[in-house]
Amino acid sequence: MKVLGIMGSSRRDGNTNDLLDVALKGAAEAGADVEKIILLDYNIHHIYNCQDCKRRGECPSDDWPIVRDKIFAADGLIWATPLYWYTVSGLTKVVLDRLCCTMYWYSPEYFLEQVKGKAAAVIVTQEEKSFEQTQHLLGTMKLVFGYEFCQWVDLGYVIGIGGSRGTVLKIEETVRQAYELGRKFAQFKSG
Repeated sequence: MKVLGIMGSSRRDGNTNDLLDVALKGAAEAGADVEKIILLDYNIHHIYNCQDCKRRGECPSDDWPIVRDKIFAADGLIWATPLYWYTVSGLTKVVLDRLCCTMYWYSPEYFLEQVKGKAAAVIVTQEEKSFEQTQHLLGTMKLVFGYEFCQWVDLGYVIGIGGSRGTVLKIEETVRQAYELGRKFAQFKSG
């Protein structure tokens, strides 16, 4: 099992990264191969117009093919994002949009061959004390996971409440949940 952690916060040493590291540690200690990408380290452009790119025969020149190939090669994806305006971070949204564009570029059938049946989960960090604010984000990701041309297996989510750096790691139950989420990936059997 190869698990890819996709860190979608612009704070590379923040709470989102901390919880993702805990989940990846759980996966690794349970026997999975793990890799983490920090989206901030990649130059990924927004979608311009998929139809125009396909007509021209090229997409914008950026780092998307690197990230896309890592997503395609993984058996499991842990999406980690802070809650921004009740949804995923801009970095995460651009990757989700480019996944859609990739499907259009090739074909839905080819795309489905690359991604179908992957295990997927989301880690969300937020400053708010209530979990109500995350419902839109979790609903969005659930729709992505279940989309007919993804068909990912939803292994769940972890919500971490934190504000300043390191506060999320002080909540033992949240840390335990993130670690156990990672372990689920190592135990996942596709198909």
